[in-house]
Order: sequence, then structure tokens, then C-alpha cells
Amino acid sequence: MRLTKIILLFFIVLPFFNTRAQEKSGYIPLTQKERQKVELLLSKMSLEEKAHQLASFYPNANKRLNIPHMQAGECLHGVVAAGTTSFPQAISMASSWDPELIERIATVIAKEARALGIHHCYTPMLGVLRDARWGRFEEGYAEDAYLVSKIGAAFINGLQGRGKERFSKDRVVATAKHFVADSEPLLGANGAAVEISLRSLHEIHLPPFRAAVEEANVGSVMPAHHTLNGVPCHINTYTLNEVFRKEYGFDGLGVSDNNDLRWVQDRLFATETREETIRKALEAGVHTELAFKQTWADKRMYGPPLVTAVKSGKVPVKLLDEAVRKVLEFKIALRLDEEENPLGKEMTELQKGTKDADVNADVFFSQIDGSLSSPRSNYKSILNNPAHDALALEAARKSIILLKNGNNLLPFRKDQFKKIAVIGPNADTIRLGTYSTQQPKHFITVKQGIEVAVGKNTRVLYSKGTDIQRPDSRHIAQAVKIAEEADACILVLGDDDKTVMENVDRDDIALPGEQDKLMQAIVATGKPVVLVLLHGRPAAIQWARDHVPAILDGWFLGQETGKVVAEAIFGDINPSGKLTVTYPRNVGQVPAFYNTLIPGRPRMMWGTTEGATYPFGYGISYTQFKYSEPKLSKNIMNDKETVFAEVEVSNTGKMAGDEIVQLYIRDDISSLARPIKELKGFKRISLKPGETQKVALPINSRALEFWKDGRWVTEPGSFTIMMGPNSEALKSVKLQLTK
Repeated sequence: MRLTKIILLFFIVLPFFNTRAQEKSGYIPLTQKERQKVELLLSKMSLEEKAHQLASFYPNANKRLNIPHMQAGECLHGVVAAGTTSFPQAISMASSWDPELIERIATVIAKEARALGIHHCYTPMLGVLRDARWGRFEEGYAEDAYLVSKIGAAFINGLQGRGKERFSKDRVVATAKHFVADSEPLLGANGAAVEISLRSLHEIHLPPFRAAVEEANVGSVMPAHHTLNGVPCHINTYTLNEVFRKEYGFDGLGVSDNNDLRWVQDRLFATETREETIRKALEAGVHTELAFKQTWADKRMYGPPLVTAVKSGKVPVKLLDEAVRKVLEFKIALRLDEEENPLGKEMTELQKGTKDADVNADVFFSQIDGSLSSPRSNYKSILNNPAHDALALEAARKSIILLKNGNNLLPFRKDQFKKIAVIGPNADTIRLGTYSTQQPKHFITVKQGIEVAVGKNTRVLYSKGTDIQRPDSRHIAQAVKIAEEADACILVLGDDDKTVMENVDRDDIALPGEQDKLMQAIVATGKPVVLVLLHGRPAAIQWARDHVPAILDGWFLGQETGKVVAEAIFGDINPSGKLTVTYPRNVGQVPAFYNTLIPGRPRMMWGTTEGATYPFGYGISYTQFKYSEPKLSKNIMNDKETVFAEVEVSNTGKMAGDEIVQLYIRDDISSLARPIKELKGFKRISLKPGETQKVALPINSRALEFWKDGRWVTEPGSFTIMMGPNSEALKSVKLQLTK
């Protein structure tokens, strides 16, 4: 009788699968047979078993039905697990302006994640960075939506794979977060309410998520903590359903941010009951719940409260089934049943719901390093692959930025000085940035890198100079003595893991502690000084720009930090990274970004100078690049055509180097005020001394559109096309758009 029911069910659901496969073909790569398996499993589950499937970063296997566990993890710039490869922080790797490199990095991260038994990564962070006070600044890529889109899509494609590689055995599900507009919060405060126009939402904050779907078919989305125009992001059906799903075509998994389902009611007071909260979240397509350190009890919204709500009829079972269906689709697409231990360690016992099981569960998800997931037997060989370390080194080399080189102080010769002082709180300690493993496979400090570079012929002196958290002026005096003894000084300043991170925002952007005081004291010795910045947010370094001879900016460069800093200082590499954000002069210029709207009056400043310390896209080289006047393949185009902006770039110096050619566009006359300029293209090129290369970047109607009256429009007229090495040093040509 039971077999008869199963066979009958198979034929009942068959028409559903035919329709579903036609409507959603390709987003989750499943065959018709696999989709039928999803429905069969769903039909066999109890309500409690269904609810367990909606737990993220928590046991979600099912022994009775042989449904595997899907383990989540953090992979921002490397898997957060012991012994993994530590790549440059997100803001740092984006400074390479190299999407192809980014995709290769994410491919390695995915391979290490799967080796450790992690299948779903809560990354990338696609916020458009507008406020340097925000503690999560380092997790993002840029202040420009176009650049975030390109870097983010590349990272997603690396994690998930393309074509037949999509969700294969060495790939994971990526998560576009935080949806949406969390990167421009009031006062720079994480989770602060956001009130913005629909135009700003669609032109600034949504484009990276649009690209995540259209260019990478991102598998998962995570709503943001805050309310957007009064509506909590976790129950915002306009952004999640009307825009992300219907307009962009997203058909993936929704996962809550940590404990945010409960906080819709308890902190944001947007719902009255648990049942209402659960129903609205499911209606918005939040399929799974991340509730860190919450056991299977009332605080886990998709736990017992969900079961009770469905039994009472206050939450339709259809909403629960839709969420479970999505989870099962990904478990099958990822081939989790083919893993060595698909149910995970202790998973089946944890599902029994006993008091002891809850205690064990708390141990499980209190460790974000994946140690209680199910690593593959060969995971150590994967993590220790020399090619992964080589890629981390390449990434750091392409990401480090030269901001200043007064009188061509750099590069140093390795035999130039008898004594070099390496000074600063970041000179001889591990600095990886947030969402990093606490046990990296290795880390090379700047002091270690300098010592290896100069060998035994040069003496390296060291002083911490100051402590970021507990500054003591006596330490500065000791550093000055060492600086006076040395022939040159390398000063390594920036952030630690307590001055920039999630939920650690600031109302000042000066270098924390007494680092400015240390810097001024070292410069006062009159010795040649190179400032090296290892940090997570733009710092107010106007004094350094005015007084320090040379400045290198690495953000956080990953495990090869010291090696790459030394290579840059001694000319083994030519720095080629570019800023992806504006450097404000001080906190009074925050929020700061290049693509502002034209003001209605000239701005008059009292007692200070207007203008940023360093502009978006800025970064110099040990060689010189000359740009020709830009040209267009056609000076008149219609909205169905693509034209190319062309410029010749020549290396006129004596050293090989990479340059990042940037394309900006301004709408000269528009029915709505438009930004002064907007990035619409870029390309990284390599040039030998004396070499010239032509760079052609495409322009189509998508690059000219803007949001008006609820839709994207392009208006005929004149556009200024600008090309150059950064957002300020630009040469221009005119383009005419016709209908």
C-alpha cells in the first residue's frame, strides 16, 4: 500500500516538475529526476523534520531520510578555519582592480571550504562603501557600484563555478549580503535605520546585487540588520520579492542574518507576534535561519515556534514547504550525498531535540572555524597546496598601493643603508582583518620581511613605538631613539582587530591611539621615512601626505604581508594597486565619495581646505605612464549600439609596471541631476619601459541609463567620456546619444 502511494505521488508531481523545469531552468542546475526526488522527500517529512531543514549553521541532516547536512561558514577572504590560506582582506583584494584574479582567489577559497566540509559561504559583502566610520568597511570592495558589481560577480563565479562546474564537488553556494543599503548607515552605525530615495536605492545600492544575479546567478541572499524606509529588511517584500526575484530573476536561497528574525519583533517592533514574524519572513523568501548559539528552543524562530505556528494554521504549510524545497534543491545540486560523511559528525544525535543534544549543538555552532563539520580525508593536502600560497602572494602584490613617493625616495637599494628601523604597532604582529582565521598557516610580518630582504649586511632595529589599545608616551621616546640611530625608518601603522570590525564603529577616522603622535615624532628626526598602512578603513592621513616622504597602503594584505611590503620597498615589485574609495581629510568630510551630485552653490570652507586627501582610483607607480587623448569608435550612437572609448597608454619610465585604465561618464544635460562622473569601465594592463598599448572600453546604453519614475531610462543628448589613471586626472571626448 505504501509503495502504491509513492508511485501515485510520482505521477501527481510529474506535471509540476515539467513546468518548473521550464520556468526556472538553469538557476539551480537540477535534472527533472532530481526535482522529483525533492518532492518525494518533502512529502515524507514531518513538520519537525521540515523545520530542521531551515536551520543554517546548525545541524540540518536527516538520518531517517538520508538527507545530508549542509554546513555554512565564513569565507570573506579565506575560509575562517585553522590552517587555511589567508588572502588580502576584501577591500585590499579589490584594490587590484582585477576581476580575473578575484575569481581565481574565490575558486581556491571554495576548494578549501569544501575540503573542510563547508558548503555554503556567507560572502561576498556587496555594500557600496560610503561611510568610513562604519566598522564593516573593510569587508566591502569599493564606494562605486560599478566596481563593486564587477568584483562581486567575479568572486561569486569563483565560489560557485561556471557552466558545468557550477556547484560541483569543489564549489560552494555564495551569499550576496547584506540586502540592502547597509553600507551608508546613519552616523556610520552598524544596523542603523536607512532612509533613502528609491532612486538612490536603485542607482547606488542595488546594482551590485543585480549583477550578482545577472552575471553570476548567486545562490543565496542575506538580508541586512536594519529597517529600510521603515521596513525591516528581513520582511521587506518589495526589495526581496518585487526587485530581487521578479525584476532581477533571483531564484535562490534566502538566509537570515544572525538572530535577525527574532529581532524583527523584539528589537525593531515591526511585528506583534512570533507567528506574524515567521509568516512575513517566509513570505519575503527568507528560507533559512542563522541563529548563532541558539539551541532548538523558542529563540530559534524557525524551530519550535515555526512548528507551533504551522500546526495552529497561523503560518500556511505551503510557505514552509517552499522554504524546505529550496534547501533540498541546493543539497542535491551540491551533491552533498556523495561526501565521505554526508550526515556530518554527531548530526543525527543532535536532531533528537534532547537537552543533551542542545548542549552539543551549542558546541557545534559556537565554533565558526568548521572544526565540527566533516572534512574530507585529503583536506590537509588541499589546504597546504603551494599554488594557493602563490596565489595569495600574487594577490598581495597586485593590491598594494603606492600613495606617495617624494623625490623618488623609493625603491630603496638593499645595500643602501647599514641600519633600518622598523617601527610601529603593526610592524611585527599578525594583522589579517576581520572574519579571518585565528590560526593562519603562516604570516610574515613587515619586520620579518625586511630582515629577509636585506640579509646580514643591514641591521634591522625594531620598536613597537606605541600600543594601539594601551598607548604609553614612554614607548614613543624609545622609538625615537631607535629612529635616530638608524639610517632610514619604516613606520607601520593602522588598525588592529578591535578598532575596525563588525559592530565596532567610530566617530573619528584618525589613526587610533597615539599613532599620529608617533608618526610626527619619527618624521621630526629628519631620517627618511616610509609609512606603511595596514588597516581596514580610510584614515585621516592629511598630515602624512604633507610631511611623510613615501606612503604605501596595503589595507590588510593577507598571509604574505611582510614579504610583499619588503618587495615594494626594495623594488622587487612595482606597486600597482589603486584606491577603491576616497580618503577624506577628516571625519567632517564623511560620507565621502567621488560621484557626487553637482551642488547648487559653490561651497565655501572656513579654516580648512576643501578636497579629499586622495581621490577614488588613485595610486602611483615607480614608472610613469602617459595617456593620449581619448577617441571614440563612433561619436554618435543610438541606444541599441555599442561604441568603444579608446586611449593609448605609454610607459615612459625605466621600470616595467601595471596600470589601471579607468573610464568615467557624465551626462551633460539630464532631466534629473546626475553625478559629476561615474565609473563605467576599467582595465588592468602591463607595460614594459617604452611600450605603448591601446585600451578600448565598451560603452552601451546600460552605461548611460539612470532611474526615473520607477524604471531605467536613457535620454538622448551629449555625454562627456573621460579616461585616465584615477577619478581626477582625466582627459575627455564628447559622445552624442540619439534615439
